Amino acid sequence: MLAAFWVAAGGSLGTYGLNAPATGLVFLAAMLVLPSALYFRSDGNVGTLEPTNPWRARLPWVLWGFAVLVVVSALSMRTYAAVQNGAVYLSFVALLAIAAAWTSAGSPMLVLRAVRAVAVVLALVYLASVLVYGPGNYVVIPARLLGESVWIGMVAAVPLTDRKSRWGYAVPLVLLAADVFSLSRTSSAVCALLFLGLVAKGRSRKELGKVLAVSAVVGCSAWLVITRYEPLRNRFIDNDGASMAGVRVGTSGRSDLWATTWESIQTSPWIGHGIGSAGNLLADPANPADLGHPHNDYLRLWHDLGLLGLALWLAAFAALGIGAYRRRRHAANQADWAIHQAALLALIGLSLNILTSNLLVYAFVMVPIAVIVGTSMGRADIRDEAPARPRTPRDPRTGTGQSPGRRRLDPRKHTVDLRCYFRALARRWLTILLMTSAGLGCAVAATLAATPQYQATAQIFVSARTTTDITQLNQGSSFSLARVESYADVVSSPRVAAAVVDALGLPLSPEYVAQRIGARAKPDTVLIDITVTDPDPVLAARIANAAAAEAGKFIVGLETTPGRGSAPVHIGVTRSASPPAEPVSPRPYLNAALGLFAGLLAGICLAMVRHNLDTSVRTEDELKGATALPVLGVIPFDKRAQADPLAVRPGALSGRAEAFRLVRTNLRFAQVDRQQQVIVVTSALPGEGKTNTAVNLALSLAEAGQRVCLVDADLRNPCVAKTLGLVQSAGLTTLLIGHAERDDVLQRGTDDNLVVLTSGPIPPNPAEILASMRMRQILEDLGRDFDIVIVDSAPLLPVADTLGLAPIVDGAILVVRAGRTRADSVEAAIGALRGVSASILGTVLSMAQLSGARGYGYGYGNPGAREAASDRPKPPLPRSVHSDASESSSSRRA
Repeated sequence: MLAAFWVAAGGSLGTYGLNAPATGLVFLAAMLVLPSALYFRSDGNVGTLEPTNPWRARLPWVLWGFAVLVVVSALSMRTYAAVQNGAVYLSFVALLAIAAAWTSAGSPMLVLRAVRAVAVVLALVYLASVLVYGPGNYVVIPARLLGESVWIGMVAAVPLTDRKSRWGYAVPLVLLAADVFSLSRTSSAVCALLFLGLVAKGRSRKELGKVLAVSAVVGCSAWLVITRYEPLRNRFIDNDGASMAGVRVGTSGRSDLWATTWESIQTSPWIGHGIGSAGNLLADPANPADLGHPHNDYLRLWHDLGLLGLALWLAAFAALGIGAYRRRRHAANQADWAIHQAALLALIGLSLNILTSNLLVYAFVMVPIAVIVGTSMGRADIRDEAPARPRTPRDPRTGTGQSPGRRRLDPRKHTVDLRCYFRALARRWLTILLMTSAGLGCAVAATLAATPQYQATAQIFVSARTTTDITQLNQGSSFSLARVESYADVVSSPRVAAAVVDALGLPLSPEYVAQRIGARAKPDTVLIDITVTDPDPVLAARIANAAAAEAGKFIVGLETTPGRGSAPVHIGVTRSASPPAEPVSPRPYLNAALGLFAGLLAGICLAMVRHNLDTSVRTEDELKGATALPVLGVIPFDKRAQADPLAVRPGALSGRAEAFRLVRTNLRFAQVDRQQQVIVVTSALPGEGKTNTAVNLALSLAEAGQRVCLVDADLRNPCVAKTLGLVQSAGLTTLLIGHAERDDVLQRGTDDNLVVLTSGPIPPNPAEILASMRMRQILEDLGRDFDIVIVDSAPLLPVADTLGLAPIVDGAILVVRAGRTRADSVEAAIGALRGVSASILGTVLSMAQLSGARGYGYGYGNPGAREAASDRPKPPLPRSVHSDASESSSSRRA
């Protein structure tokens, strides 16, 4: 399909000869294939189909919403332009869905190579034609088609370029040269940016400086060529002599677009004037550049579908770009990375191009971009197509049996999930509220600061002085229609304004008055509306009436030939201006609505940017995806935890207490085939709640009737003694250096089944002490005397203490703080544990912001079970730990 439509479009001898039928064929094919594409997909083998989820295409919901709006608007308009534009937009959506649903093992590289090959062939043919017919010619290949095709080819060529090869940059250079000689301004700029990014990517600072220096030299040389070479200068600079940011450039009349758009916003801001209606703004169909109309896609959408359509389109575009970016970050192989990179570059290039042109109306732009982006979306949930290898047995340390070379992509990571973004917006509601309030405040401030302007309108009638002869009447009517546009320009001239100033005796300059007068000839009539805008409504009406009278005199004087008694035209006033009662600007409600919309849009964009730049782990699914380990429990955030860290108490039914009991239950089933007696609790960074987790986990295990020993092995910042209200002067370090016996330093905790070994004095060499044979012997002894030993250790990334301790224990639990710990820190911690062959039992997500019932206790427990547990005879603790240990100070000292 891709090659066929490009060949058809490229073979057109006219400017856009086959574009309209090609778009129609795309739409027809899309509508016929879309239902089957949504319900079936290929598994990579020819002729093999299998049913699948009807929403397998995974298009953003806002894009479907935009499609629905297009259909509704087209049905309400029922015009040729509405149907045509609707078919264009729906074809783009349908092709995205088809490409996303139908993708196979070789499709990414096949698509990119096909797009690149077509672009290179077109570029070489066009460069050859430039030697004969000159740049910007339309003889062999239309320059417009070439320019747009080449930048899309550059999008496909960039991910495929081998920068280490001597000829690696040959294809991008050929495409860039062809685009420049096609005199396509925006697409040439996009190609140049893509090429510059290709050259600069992955360079060191020193190399990047060289690249920038060379680029500056090339840019200055190109500017000299453009200013000296007449065809380039006419195209890029002298076109209409507009000025943008102080630089004189050619805009082909597009500098007037915003004035037209502002008029459409004032008349129908929310739903627009209907799809396809922008074409009615064109003043002269034979010369589109004569008057700016919504030529580019954003302004056309604004006029046709209003703020609602523009917002849906921008949201859909952003969702497609964010999805491509996220898929590229987690690509399973080089082919997938290339197609995701191309999709991201295609969307960026399209967004830059449609600032000046409505590119989606061209099939040779719509088809390849939809295929590239759709193929990228379809690769979100496909396994790496490497040859199948024997499945490895389950790793007792990682808990996974997947071969390292085969990796399954989680679609939730790489596609846009509407619920995920709703949750992100809900989390950052304050940002959205502040930005919306700021937008509203700016609109209100601008409205209050603006001076009210009043408009008064007078109307004059232009007629020819003729007899009653029919022929003369027709000639006079044609003469009036031909001159009325010129007369409208005369009305706002400085000479008419000077006559108005003299007639009214105004203390104003003619230039100021001329700026206040506007005249517009009504199409297909001989009427001219003279509108005057001024802060004074009475003065506005006086100037409008005076302008009508003086303009009539001035026009009659211009048309009067010396030696003739009268002019061939007559100017009459058909409507006098009266002082307006209401100002035309500022419009408080419209300004407030636009301020609210702009602030809301800015807030949503800022929230989405923060969400996508925020790599912290917030939810259970994110933690499971980052570690590929079971999540033993999610501990909800409780602002009372800092003052009262002990959540597990007899009869406690809070959400935190139940969460720790759930961790206890899941820990029992973490690895049923292996008894875990000594478990270390650690975290990636400080402040993640590992000590709180270790203490409450030990209490929950003791509550269940197990004999538990809690060891504080965090010799950098010990907190267990402070949390439980115990003595820290003697403990683990005292035992390690042999200054006390184990039974002398063990202390009883808050539960009869819990015994605590505090840290003791902080040593100068914690890492070496914890990795010693003496530490191994102590843990083995504790493991024999207790049912389970919980060890609170130091964070993994800042210090190496836990890495020496992890190999000598039976298992490790990693605590991750929700909303604070980044995914790369979690992955680094997991990698560090696996690097020392530690057995990882799972993870715990602490301080999570939960909603609904998950954030609170159930409101009921199982008192009978607790009473039964308390009635059962408790297993004896080690002989040396006596019941009066909490009262005897001697048992707490070394």
